[in-house]
Amino acid sequence: MKKIKLFDYQEDMKSRIEKALGLHRSVMVQMPTGTGKTILLASVVESFLREHSNCNVWIVAHRRELVSQIKDILNKFLLNFIFSNHPVPPSKEASKPSPDCLSAGASNVPVKAMSIQWLAKHYDEIKEGPGMIVIDEAHHALAKTYKEMWERFPNAKFLGLTATPCRLNGKGFTDLFDVLVQAWGIPEFICKGRLATYDFVSIKSDGVTQWLIDSLQKRGADGDYQNKEMDMLLNKKPSIERLYQSFEEYGKNRKGIVYAINISHAKRIMELYQEHGIKVVAIDSKTPALERQADIEAFRKGDIQVLVNVDIFSEGFDCPDVEFVQLARPTLSLAKYLQMVGRGLRVAKGKKNCVIIDNVGLYRVFGLPSQVWNWKATFEGKLKYGRKKETPKEREFFLMNGTQETVPVDQDSEMMMVMSHEELMKSLMYREFVDCNDDFAIVKLPDGKMTVVNRKGELVIEPGNYYDMKFLQGNILSYRPRRKTVCYYDLLARVVIDEDIHGKDAPKVITINGWEFVEYNDLFRSRTYEFFALPYRPSQYELLNRGYCLIYEFQGSTDSGCQVWIYHENDGGYMQKYSENSEVVCFLRGDHTHVYWLCADFCGSGIVVMDSHGDYFFVDSSLKKTYIGCTHPQKESENLAVAMPRLGKHVYNMDKQRRKKQEEQELLLMHEKSEAGNVELYQAGKKWGLKMDGRVVVPPLYHNISQPVGAYCAFEQMPRHWGIMTLKGKVIVDAKYEKAEVLANGKAVVTTITGKTQTVNLR
Repeated sequence: MKKIKLFDYQEDMKSRIEKALGLHRSVMVQMPTGTGKTILLASVVESFLREHSNCNVWIVAHRRELVSQIKDILNKFLLNFIFSNHPVPPSKEASKPSPDCLSAGASNVPVKAMSIQWLAKHYDEIKEGPGMIVIDEAHHALAKTYKEMWERFPNAKFLGLTATPCRLNGKGFTDLFDVLVQAWGIPEFICKGRLATYDFVSIKSDGVTQWLIDSLQKRGADGDYQNKEMDMLLNKKPSIERLYQSFEEYGKNRKGIVYAINISHAKRIMELYQEHGIKVVAIDSKTPALERQADIEAFRKGDIQVLVNVDIFSEGFDCPDVEFVQLARPTLSLAKYLQMVGRGLRVAKGKKNCVIIDNVGLYRVFGLPSQVWNWKATFEGKLKYGRKKETPKEREFFLMNGTQETVPVDQDSEMMMVMSHEELMKSLMYREFVDCNDDFAIVKLPDGKMTVVNRKGELVIEPGNYYDMKFLQGNILSYRPRRKTVCYYDLLARVVIDEDIHGKDAPKVITINGWEFVEYNDLFRSRTYEFFALPYRPSQYELLNRGYCLIYEFQGSTDSGCQVWIYHENDGGYMQKYSENSEVVCFLRGDHTHVYWLCADFCGSGIVVMDSHGDYFFVDSSLKKTYIGCTHPQKESENLAVAMPRLGKHVYNMDKQRRKKQEEQELLLMHEKSEAGNVELYQAGKKWGLKMDGRVVVPPLYHNISQPVGAYCAFEQMPRHWGIMTLKGKVIVDAKYEKAEVLANGKAVVTTITGKTQTVNLR
């Protein structure tokens, strides 16, 4: 038996766990993936058995694979295990193997590991109850399945271990566990060198893959995406080729794991990777045990570079030298997301970092793995991550927070770098978690000072020896620098609202037409560092919300010094100067620093604004700012009389290119949906139309419609008048031909009434 050696944080966790078990019947323990939960478990079990020599300890898992893995770990530290059914007499143990239940070979140390499925069928055979039941991967503990253990064994202690104390439905765990014991967060483990740093790359928000994922409508029994619909849309050659392209770009020379949707998807990924000379195997629940064991061993040794799997290695799998994790399976479950990426965050000799290749946009649902998670709130059922359904643009605003200019993007790639390991380390520092909301966390630094950090780990307020610090509604911070003084701070604007307060009402955050203001002391303040306030509550009709910007027109004259220009799209982007003085105030989404004046409006393609320094910027709908000119130009190119006409032509050409690209993406999306069988013909009366994903996209207007081929189909307007349209109903070829046939290569053959044929390029 190998002696159990614990790190300092594990010793601390053990002490806290034992203290909690002394005060409570059932305790849940949270530790990030890769930080040694199972070794800690072995130590806790060992100590419990020393103090309770007459008690059994049961270790229960939700899958037989985990039972086997637990056996391997405990075999090193506690005792030798053999396969046996529980409770079978020792003489029969060797003759009745069962991977669902592993009992102790040494009778003086009664430890048994079993699956919950096995246990549920054998309760009546159990003669001696346990003194403690340990539940591995306890986030799977559903009240209906697990509650019976609490009822059958009222005198037993319960200990649940998990990296992610959260459920997809948002319900907590207080129905099973009395208290939560938390370890450090992922940032602290990375800073201490107990978890690896990572590069995080993800698909772009305007790419085809994100479009496909956003179109997923159906949900499975567990509340996650429906497997069948994911398979129909993503288990196609173009999608799998995009997976390989991103692997080629970021993981080619690394050893790693790919998470697939299902067995078919895993095999197709494996086959494509093999075609490119990659040593890869696909493993799933149906893979024979001996074959699976051999493949895993080959992967550990480095003889196999890539493991493609379906949920097999999301939990309990220990291979520290995994250098990349590729996410090819969308999910709405935070637990699944962190369990998958966690496989790559273990530290290993010679391993510098891990690359997380997010091919399904999970970053836009959950954020980075190293953010601060409010596990206490999810444990209590008060918080559900990933609940908000957002458009890709809204997600980009929320997560990038107006800093897209700093993100390196390859225009020819579907992927973008979200966070490099160098940037990650710069953003992290050792801290003690105090409290958090969705966007910020209150932390205590090693010197005892308190501060607030955002989701990227950046300081939001100067550290100080504060007596108290707490979150108010709407990201307003209340803190006390002195005992009898209260200060209010806007965490978004990073500005003090008021200080040295005695007995005044706290600021309130109100929303008007989708935009937040702070109501305080009879003023309605914008959430910007630059002060802007109104002595009255503006109506929703005074505020024009464009999504990426908010426009407010003053009642009365102002002296802004901002020029006003008019854009004429129909004249090829002609710009006309209108006024020397703008009366329209503008705020940008995610920009909590500046108050702007509106200079020009480009009809949804962007705006031109002037900041408080007299500098003009073009801002597109993705919040990218481009310098145009200034109030006092030093060179001709900065003069608005020169810059604005040039900008007008540029925006006009940019819009043409954007519309062309959008059409191409829509065609590609329609092609993949057609290939997936999501497009169907339907008839109403004597007319025909098209449905996509069960919704009408082309009304029943046509005499006849042929079966779609890719993104196109032939239609008959009236007898013997055929044309060709996209699956959205856009006519590509007028209905004037005797016949029309769409080919698979993006071309079509049409036949005139005289019998003459010609080939038409549809793209």
